[in-house]
Amino acid sequence: MTPEPVLGATPQAATVRLVTRGVAGAAEPINLPALPAEAPLVSCLMVTRDRAPQAFLAVGCFLRQTYPQRELVIVDDGADDDLARMVAGLADERIRMVRRPDRGETLGELRNIAVGLARGQLVCQWDDDDLSDPDRLWWQVCVLTDSAVSACFLERWTMLWASGPRVAVGRRRLWEGSMVARMADLPAYPPERRGEDSAVAQALVDAGTIALLDLPALYVYVIHGRNTFDGAHFDAHWEAASHRFEDPQAALAMLRSRVPVSQAVALATRA
Repeated sequence: MTPEPVLGATPQAATVRLVTRGVAGAAEPINLPALPAEAPLVSCLMVTRDRAPQAFLAVGCFLRQTYPQRELVIVDDGADDDLARMVAGLADERIRMVRRPDRGETLGELRNIAVGLARGQLVCQWDDDDLSDPDRLWWQVCVLTDSAVSACFLERWTMLWASGPRVAVGRRRLWEGSMVARMADLPAYPPERRGEDSAVAQALVDAGTIALLDLPALYVYVIHGRNTFDGAHFDAHWEAASHRFEDPQAALAMLRSRVPVSQAVALATRA
């Protein structure tokens, strides 16, 4: 019987495989990498609209990151100023909040605005409704710099269906939303309302070499009913998952020490 994946505590070893122009190499074991002598600045980029409580959980995940050289750029074109007030209360100079009127811009267009505001040599997609383990940036940045690749993505991540709840580890693939990439290699996002990050990920794969890190505990993708894709899309992911936890409460207990899963479930079920 395959053992249950470990959640809620980042292991000291994982696997990484390099993909060069779409051709994947073998998965190789990797230990917890050492921080580069000159750690590059990472710009974490969040686009959000009218879900301040969920977005503030993602802000908290940014604050708990162990990787030191980081900033968070938030582009918010929502109708209220709730998140802006929450962020102002933190008084953290690493976080820059940009409020914009709703001009009907697509998600891809808003992501490009965030990229244009970034100061880092590296950029990281930091979605407003997902949760990142405190060691996520450390692992992905170190894998990227050690491997001299253009980007690092997760090969699997954790998926949490707030209704139920249900917990699974996604199938093996390149998960676009987990991207950490070199700014110099990042193509523009297409002006799409959804699926815009898939095009960017494919362009990075086609252009050179990327790294796939297999460490699903680093990222919790939350399915809450207001995601960009509908329920049928996520039902297909449940069926294709590499592992489905028979006891979701036990899985949540493992995650709870690292990421605010209880708060995420409570917010989703209250909406």
